[in-house]
Amino acid sequence: MHREWDSEARLALIPLGRLFDAVRIPEAVAHHAFTTHDQAVVARQLARYMHGGPVIHDPAGRRYYALVPPGTADEWRAPAAACLGEGTYLGVPRPDLTELGQGTLCSYWAVPVNLPGKLCRVSGVLTVAMAGAVAADEDDEAAS
Repeated sequence: MHREWDSEARLALIPLGRLFDAVRIPEAVAHHAFTTHDQAVVARQLARYMHGGPVIHDPAGRRYYALVPPGTADEWRAPAAACLGEGTYLGVPRPDLTELGQGTLCSYWAVPVNLPGKLCRVSGVLTVAMAGAVAADEDDEAAS
């Protein structure tokens, strides 16, 4: 995958479905799941719940992408977060982009790749998505 980035490219478009799928978690859902807007705290909690699996943060799109095993999209049924698979491309940041604001609001690794092939546990991704959705619903009800 390293050849996809040249010296200027910050992202490479990678087809999903072969090496991994990606669960798109809205930023608000993640923030509700961990009851904070602090990006560093969210990143630490994501690393914990995803068991060190890689997570991309797209601050411009206000989303996180948890990389999960290929085929997950076929079985995914959680409405709080969409699972993207075959037929979709994901903008994957260079491996060295591990902090918010390294030049722009470009995507970066909130949880960097530690071991090639290591992915997020689907159960952890589901826990975060569902907990965040429930907390968001509770906040909406309290505000009504």
